[in-house]
Amino acid sequence: MEHKTIFQRLTMPLPELEQYYREQRQWQYEQGRQPKNIRLREQCYPIFRTFLTIDRLTRGQTITLLNPPPKKKKQAILACTHIAQNDLETIYEVWGRGCWWFVGDPDFMYRDISGLFVYLNGVIFLDTDQKTDRHIAYLRALDLLKAGGSLMIYPEGARNGSENLPVTPLFSGTAKMAMETGVPIIPAAVEQYDKRFVINFGTELSPGNFQSQGELTEALRDALAGLKWTIWEREGVQSRKDISSDYGAFFLRQFEKRLYPHDTLESVERSRYHTKAELEQRDAFAHLDRLLPRRENAFLLRNR
Repeated sequence: MEHKTIFQRLTMPLPELEQYYREQRQWQYEQGRQPKNIRLREQCYPIFRTFLTIDRLTRGQTITLLNPPPKKKKQAILACTHIAQNDLETIYEVWGRGCWWFVGDPDFMYRDISGLFVYLNGVIFLDTDQKTDRHIAYLRALDLLKAGGSLMIYPEGARNGSENLPVTPLFSGTAKMAMETGVPIIPAAVEQYDKRFVINFGTELSPGNFQSQGELTEALRDALAGLKWTIWEREGVQSRKDISSDYGAFFLRQFEKRLYPHDTLESVERSRYHTKAELEQRDAFAHLDRLLPRRENAFLLRNR
């Protein structure tokens, strides 16, 4: 493929730049390019962590660590919940060792210093709405794990925008990677309270202890939900009478504020995992959006 200079990439319209990087990732895969400098990047982790700490302190943010990560530094898939900006960086800061990041929809990083940082650390980029790009990213992650590297990933696929689910349904890719490579999964949950992050690491999930990807995915979601619930209990659980009747709308407004400037409610909805039952329910009522109101079908609109 034709390689662009730095100046060309800085001046290209963003849609063209996204297309260029997708084509570059496909070309590199077809050429058999493997993840580079895995051990060297891991050895540089203390440098990356220092930059992350400085950046967090300049934002006035603090960390409360409930349960620390495993002391034994071995290869792992670090599976994290996702709720806000900078939660990935914050978890990585206390993780204690280097690993590559699995990052979806990285368009905002292509011309930002953060993109250079994650590239130097080690990253697998993908556009979540592109099937070929998703597949290539999955295969690249397998190459990394088979070569002895570690991976940090969001199994939910997007930030959790639910006001009542500790963890939304998970994509099965994390469990599939673990079972294909034998690399254990370490779950980690995070919550943010104003400028304070609370992080809770769980115990290792060994893929050899599960019969299927589905069973491991379910166990991972249970583990993440349990870790998140422990955080909620520690921080104080409100009684139902203290929750306003419009809390759902309030939560959504606050959630939307935290998305700026890189995400929207639509992009989060598009990126997260949708279960089969959810898709069937959506399809069953899709005709209502195309329905022309009239006397004969008014009862359908009332029951919506």
